[in-house]
Amino acid sequence: MSDTAKQLFDGLRAAKDAVLNIAPGLQNMGPEISAELSRLGTQGSMELSAALFNGSGFVPYGPGQYTDLPTPAQDGSEIQQEQQVEQQQEMSRER
Repeated sequence: MSDTAKQLFDGLRAAKDAVLNIAPGLQNMGPEISAELSRLGTQGSMELSAALFNGSGFVPYGPGQYTDLPTPAQDGSEIQQEQQVEQQQEMSRER
């Protein structure tokens, strides 16, 4: 390899290291970009098919568009309270 090429690659490595020191989150940039492009491709295909078959590009995006917040686990006391409320409602309907 020529000296010019070695200097070029050394300079590129130094620039890469400097950028990663400033913004370490850029190290995983490839998979994040790939996931985002995949998501946009899916949404684009949904819009295109909606426009072709429905005459409108409006698409109500499904679960891929947002992330649900985890629901807190119910312990036994909450379930018992719900059952008691349901029983009371049934009894009031019967009267």
